[in-house]
Amino acid sequence: MVSHTSNPFDLKWYWLFLLGAAPCLLLAVYTQHAWEDWYITYRAGKNLAMGYGLVFEPGQTLHTFTSPVNVLLPALLSWLTGNDTAVLWLYRVAGACLLGSTVLILARVAKPYFRPSAWEFLLLLFVVDIKVMDYTINGQEAAFLVFFLSLTLLALLEKRTVLLGVAWAGLMWSRPDSVVYIAATGAAYLLSECLQDRSRWRAVFAFWVRAGALAALLYSPWIIWTTWYYGTPIPHTVIAKGLNAGERDALVLLGQFFAFPVYSVMNVGALNDLFVPANAFMGGWPPVLETISKLLAWPAMMAWLLPRVSPLLRISSFGLYVGLFYLTHVTPFPYAWYFPFCTVLAVIALAGLFHAACEYIQGRQWPMWPLKATAAACVIFSLSLTLAAAWQLRMQQSIIEDGLRKPMGLWLKQQANGERQTVFVECLGYVGFFSGLKMYDYPGMSSPEMVAARRAHGEEWDVLIRELKPDWLVLRRSEARRLYTIDQAIADGLYRLVAVFDQSEAVATIKFLPGRGYLEYDQTFVVFKRAVDPNDPSWHKE
Repeated sequence: MVSHTSNPFDLKWYWLFLLGAAPCLLLAVYTQHAWEDWYITYRAGKNLAMGYGLVFEPGQTLHTFTSPVNVLLPALLSWLTGNDTAVLWLYRVAGACLLGSTVLILARVAKPYFRPSAWEFLLLLFVVDIKVMDYTINGQEAAFLVFFLSLTLLALLEKRTVLLGVAWAGLMWSRPDSVVYIAATGAAYLLSECLQDRSRWRAVFAFWVRAGALAALLYSPWIIWTTWYYGTPIPHTVIAKGLNAGERDALVLLGQFFAFPVYSVMNVGALNDLFVPANAFMGGWPPVLETISKLLAWPAMMAWLLPRVSPLLRISSFGLYVGLFYLTHVTPFPYAWYFPFCTVLAVIALAGLFHAACEYIQGRQWPMWPLKATAAACVIFSLSLTLAAAWQLRMQQSIIEDGLRKPMGLWLKQQANGERQTVFVECLGYVGFFSGLKMYDYPGMSSPEMVAARRAHGEEWDVLIRELKPDWLVLRRSEARRLYTIDQAIADGLYRLVAVFDQSEAVATIKFLPGRGYLEYDQTFVVFKRAVDPNDPSWHKE
């Protein structure tokens, strides 16, 4: 282990800060990427700033977001500025500052345990990760997650009770499922301490209780307020996404947990997605990337089993193991914005393995260059994916978001002419925000009516449409083709096609487009308008 007396800031602190902050700001300027979910959350935040309450639909008290900080900070910025563009850019700047601060914390955490080349490898691998950067600048809470997780590691290793309580509370304010990573890193810390001295478990437990009490105190106002305001602290987004997911058998999950090392090698899971761009599975990226991701992720998540490794490596590796298991076996789907937690833990674990390998090779006086070349290749691999994904995101924003979904939302607003009309749609963000209409979104993140219809009638869209009778259907062409209702409804005169928003030609003309499948999925939308009064008996099937 490297001495704890080493100065964590041999480099000037502002260079480390810029190392974390500057790349993500450059990505924001280059891509202008504002993701779908930003506008879902921001609609509720803007309504709060305008005095309508923290709701997506004024008059309907529903918890339509997941992260408290991701809705409250934009609400404050909207109240202060009254400008939607300024709100997003100020939020991006705040996220960039948090990433810069995260680099400072990671440097302090890693330097006592890792040789310089290892902690430098850690920082470089972290700052070039595309998912961390993109889900910071596109309107998500990634920067808050990685900041408070790195602060958690610092507090555990330096045994600072107050700092740990603040870090845990910050994680919960950033995303409530942070409790998974709080428990995982806490358990790994206990394991690390007990491997050194079994009698330490009492001190660790007391440490946990004090920090946990402070965290609960700091987070409890949100639990109390949401219970009073919404009737439950559980976000409606969680209810909608988890509907019909089925109950989890504890014994089955336990068996899957212990079998995960073998399962993760033989099957597709979260390991395949950890080090690749978001939604790579949709096509347009070389399939070998997922194999490379798995080859990097598997040893990183298993390193905690090695003897005589540093506490930092053991905590990060076990936390990664639990996180990847959670994303593979517990969540309905390993969505890309769930990964920043795992990214931080993975790059620390890889840096710890690099340090351990350097120590081993140096002790045997073997040449060091193959190992350093491998580390450099990892950074170059990640940087290359980031540069390619930046181009993809620039095209996505220009062609799909600004060129299709935003105009489609504004068109619907104009067509509604001030009436409170309803829209059936899957992609809720841009269409919902810019139309301002009442949304029957699938799976129902903003719509209790949709969730009730799913409970009563199942998941078939044709049945849901006939039950909800929305004024508008906004469907991807692929969605319209698979729906029996569209053909039948047109034949019955219930709906008529009124508009097609098509960017397929614009997508096709781009010669170099990594992740082309992601844009192709959203390149064409068809819009149908209801033609028959909802009380007309023709709505009912024979």
